[in-house]
Amino acid sequence: MAFQVSTALDSDIDKILSIVFRSYGGTNEYINAVFPRGLTDGGHRISVERMLFIKSVASGVWWDKVVDSQTGEIVGGAMWNLCEKEKPPVFEMDGPPGTWGSELDKRYAQALQRSFVEDESKLWAANNLPLLGMPDLPRSHAPITQ
Repeated sequence: MAFQVSTALDSDIDKILSIVFRSYGGTNEYINAVFPRGLTDGGHRISVERMLFIKSVASGVWWDKVVDSQTGEIVGGAMWNLCEKEKPPVFEMDGPPGTWGSELDKRYAQALQRSFVEDESKLWAANNLPLLGMPDLPRSHAPITQ
């Protein structure tokens, strides 16, 4: 089976996130907290909105898709973050109204996200530009340095 990797269109993000969420089958605590109800239509739609928003405001963020060359079907993908001129700002994770069921759920997800990126943030701070990162759920990853 041959695969082709190419830049994903905004319209591809829906399918890529569907594959990611289904691959964890609703059993990953991090994904369940940070992307609540990802396996439901409503939760999935909000997650897609959030990822498209991040892509629209972070100039170094892009998505790649993996396509089965025989069927043309998207079978996977990845979000990348390339920082060439400045390091990524520290930010508090958020989402549109209705993302979380309660304020407590949101605060828990934010605390979980902060702990998730703690080591990653140290690596970003300690290395020179350019830096390339690929979120690797559910565990931390190290940016690739030049």
